[in-house]
Amino acid sequence: MSIKAKVRSTGKLKGKAHSQQEIVATTMKIQAGGLRLGDLADVDSTLQADGSMMIYDEASGTYKITTQIENENLFIIGGTY
Repeated sequence: MSIKAKVRSTGKLKGKAHSQQEIVATTMKIQAGGLRLGDLADVDSTLQADGSMMIYDEASGTYKITTQIENENLFIIGGTY
């Protein structure tokens, strides 16, 4: 079933349905005024503090925000000055 729809600020949904097996969104707009990094599904910002860094945690499949990074796979190369 396919659905063609328009969502307006009134919150009402208008559309037409046809017999198919999938729903495909062709256009999506997001107002990012109140969007925060911690709102993303794969970001854990519970330990967010001043001076924090973000690192990917493969075990949980999320990005974690922390003030201490203990990871044997991380190499920080400062370059030449």
